Amino acid sequence: MKDGVRSHGFTALGPLHEAFARLTGWAAAGTAFLLGAFSAVAFAPFHFSAVLVISFTGLVWMLDGARGHRRWGRAVFLRTWAFGVGFFLISMHWTAAPFLVEPEKYAIFLWMPLILLPAGMALIWGAAGAMAGAFWSASPSRVFVFALFFSLAEFVRGHLFGGFPWNLPGTTWVPGGALSQAASIGGVYWLTLLTVFVMAAPAALVDTRDMRGLAVRMMPVFGAGILVALGWAWGAQRIAEPSPLSDTQIVLMDSGVPQDKKWEVGPDPILNEYIKMMTTEEGAPGDIILWPEGAIPVNLLQDPNAIDIIDAYLGPRVLIAGTTRYEITGDDARDYFNSLTVIDQSAARSGPLALYDKHRLVPFGELAAAEVIPFGRYISGILPGAMQRMATDGFKPGPGPAVIYADNVPPFVAMICYEGLFPSIPRNANLNGRADWLVLISNDAWFGGGMGPAQHYAQNRYRAIETGLPMARVASRGASGIVDGYGREVLRGTPYASAPEGWSAAYGRGRLPVPAEETIYQHRIGIILFWLSICLFAGLAFASWRR
Repeated sequence: MKDGVRSHGFTALGPLHEAFARLTGWAAAGTAFLLGAFSAVAFAPFHFSAVLVISFTGLVWMLDGARGHRRWGRAVFLRTWAFGVGFFLISMHWTAAPFLVEPEKYAIFLWMPLILLPAGMALIWGAAGAMAGAFWSASPSRVFVFALFFSLAEFVRGHLFGGFPWNLPGTTWVPGGALSQAASIGGVYWLTLLTVFVMAAPAALVDTRDMRGLAVRMMPVFGAGILVALGWAWGAQRIAEPSPLSDTQIVLMDSGVPQDKKWEVGPDPILNEYIKMMTTEEGAPGDIILWPEGAIPVNLLQDPNAIDIIDAYLGPRVLIAGTTRYEITGDDARDYFNSLTVIDQSAARSGPLALYDKHRLVPFGELAAAEVIPFGRYISGILPGAMQRMATDGFKPGPGPAVIYADNVPPFVAMICYEGLFPSIPRNANLNGRADWLVLISNDAWFGGGMGPAQHYAQNRYRAIETGLPMARVASRGASGIVDGYGREVLRGTPYASAPEGWSAAYGRGRLPVPAEETIYQHRIGIILFWLSICLFAGLAFASWRR
């Protein structure tokens, strides 16, 4: 095989193509792993999107060589799988952070997030690569085949076992920038399909066909250039003007308590920190205050002392806060929920104004392992406890996405942490009446201090682009801010100076932007567009295919 690769096409790239295509064995697996790992810098907080050109082009050229093997299916699978392992290991290294909150108990299981998770998720990419190999050819067709199967793999990753659509290639573009606006047309999965094609298109410049035809080889690059130019021009026009602001004042508050200290310090110092911000910072009647997911380590609505204190200091304002809660279902039996509640100063007497229960729960973290995968009950005991230690057997999912209505609060779609990764949640919530804004609360303290919080924030901002709705986001030890309906940040929470040592408290107050026009993605055609484009890519692959 090493002597059988002869590259033709763009002469300057010929030696590179031959170098990648001739790799075999451990050298091929190691190179694929490094290409995948390198891809991680294409996403937040770096957004060096152009590195995907190198990574995807190199992978396609490696598949050129693998396809010539006698056992080509195995060779293609292993290269694509190794690429995925490198990508998931580096871009999702933060998944190890929850195991380090109580290292004396869980550090021994670090192999699960650092080995089992990336290796398992990469199986989806490996399978997609093997299927793409069945339709592989030396012609430019292989770029369309690669983009088609890779984007289908990402769609599967976003839905299998509840889905984990973290760092889809479509989110490599800076949210709020011109190219990110394409998500308002067909959503992030459609943008992923286009992104993979654009980044892999240069691979078509060189192939193993012993024939002239550089013009034909350049057609995918030409098409990719047109897509980028049109996307940038349309997107730049869409964000040419700043969003007007409404009269609704949003106040973001985060105590910033370290996750490993949360239970050690107890609820009172944390609640005192929030009360301090409520009383010493600027405020006015009608303000809507946001606290993060699980803001205080108690069942807030069922803790009379906490509710009384909040009522005493809230005044003519409204509080939206994350909390755990429970419902008694029988003798010594309770169902726990990870919830968002809306309360005013009469909460002690009349209860919450509105309540939302998180329905898309984190596998293994909030949803018991036994409910996620077969035989999950055998490993549930060695996983870190459920968030906030409030539901050791897992939370119960809520009824589903909905627009939340409460007195003196514009109607909003609620999302809690993990739910902010799913485009379907705000879209489905808005099908029977459009909200005015999105509210996302999160506990990013679980992600540690690496890339995780920045990646989470960037992906959440795509929900605003897809719906055209502004978003207010408050995250414990993460990015708290207000984003307009185009994904542009209009306010970022700033450090709160009087926070205790080691805490990362944040505070911000600003006006909520006016919603943008309803997007194409919000209509049914936006969902259909992804599948229509898949069919188009299949047609282009067939039209350009050569034996």
